[in-house]
Amino acid sequence: MAAVRHRFGIDARALAGFRIAVAALVVGDLAFRARSLQAFYTDAGVLPRSALAAEYPTLAALSVHALSGTVAVQAALFGATALTALALLVGYRTRLATVLTLGLVASMNARNPYVLNGGDGLLTVALLVALFLPLGARWSVDARRRARDDAPAGDASAGREDPVGRETSGNSRVFSVATATLLVQPVAIYAANAGFKLRSPLWRQGEAIQVVLQLEPFAVWLAPYLTGHHRLLTALTWLWIALLVASPLLLVVTGWRRTVLVAAYAVAHVGMAATLRLGLFPLVSVAVLVPFLPPAVWDRLEGLLAGPAQAATAFADDALAEPAPWRLPPWLARSVRRLGTVAVTVVLVASLLWPAAALGLPAVPTAAEQSAPDYTWNLFAPNPSTHHRWIVAPATLTTGERVDALDGSAVTWERPPDAGETYPNALWHRYVVDLRAGNVDDPRPLGAYLCRRGVPGRSAAIDTVAFYVLEAPVRAVGGGDRRRIEYVDRDCRR
Repeated sequence: MAAVRHRFGIDARALAGFRIAVAALVVGDLAFRARSLQAFYTDAGVLPRSALAAEYPTLAALSVHALSGTVAVQAALFGATALTALALLVGYRTRLATVLTLGLVASMNARNPYVLNGGDGLLTVALLVALFLPLGARWSVDARRRARDDAPAGDASAGREDPVGRETSGNSRVFSVATATLLVQPVAIYAANAGFKLRSPLWRQGEAIQVVLQLEPFAVWLAPYLTGHHRLLTALTWLWIALLVASPLLLVVTGWRRTVLVAAYAVAHVGMAATLRLGLFPLVSVAVLVPFLPPAVWDRLEGLLAGPAQAATAFADDALAEPAPWRLPPWLARSVRRLGTVAVTVVLVASLLWPAAALGLPAVPTAAEQSAPDYTWNLFAPNPSTHHRWIVAPATLTTGERVDALDGSAVTWERPPDAGETYPNALWHRYVVDLRAGNVDDPRPLGAYLCRRGVPGRSAAIDTVAFYVLEAPVRAVGGGDRRRIEYVDRDCRR
């Protein structure tokens, strides 16, 4: 049992680091999505509430964001989510902040499932499991409050000896079904991803990363500089598959060996972020690795943070002036804990079954059998896309001028130098991926949105607008002719 506790327990400081990382990601994601608030979260956008209710009635019923279609209400909900995430980040009334952050993030995701990817699902699951973990035990306002409340009367120095949160006493290692679930979840995702990739000839032959880095809608920053190094990319493909297959070792090894293994996965995810436009996925993947880090890492980090952390104590001391938060009656708290144990056990079992599904035991549903948009974690597997895709939205203005409705540029059907630049941002790319996959049942709201939006930088209204997705094979598979698919052809005067 001691060996199990050692491998499936988590240092309380690792939970604090995980809390800070997840909360920061929520705030960053909100800032990113806010730039396309009207397009994707209001009735004036590509998915009005009526369309959401028709296509996903359960999501529409569960989403608080679906109660209103106005920009003002959506902005208020985004602001409320940011506030709860900031409270979670500093560990202020941590449990309540976690509940509210999870609820609001899940509601936002339910409002528009077309702009999600695996990172959003991973973040939501992480917040769900976090509900049943003592995230505020260290490095938090709550920890300092407890230190003050537990100190002998008249001890003015209580909670002030250590600004980085060592004021909590006792064993700092936490072991529960929830800690096991938090650790098993990323390992299960890696194992499932290994199962998907081992099915693919492109991955087994070492060619997949070469193909993926040539997908211009995804490729960013370092990707163009790496595509010419075929041998390096072949080695990286096999190395990544080896890491995925070896992922159960994260639950087996301890100490410095686990630290080295965590560092290897973290470097791989940072490499993804530096070469591919994947949204939250690489960063959330790094965040869920934080709980694996052993005590020695946190001992060293506490030593480094002791000086800078002094500047953060003033805020915490001001917050301590408030009375301690209201607590549940003991009988209700016990019931909640029992229900929580059941909930995280279900998540744990589901996490263990997922790799079996990836290996075909039981069989994974085909794309045609999946009724919801695919924002699972089978990233670029089993078979990565071999086609560039870009968008063209020709619009005729009331002046007779013909321009692209998205950016006001001249309409051209030739392949652009960088297909990724035809998308206003990554959310638009995710939406187009679902549009091309046939997951968007009714693209007519897209046409209505383009009519209402007008053309940036032009005062004239739009008479007619269309929306096309064009695609062409990448060089790694021999190239080829482009294909044009029309999704919208709308007369804005009607």
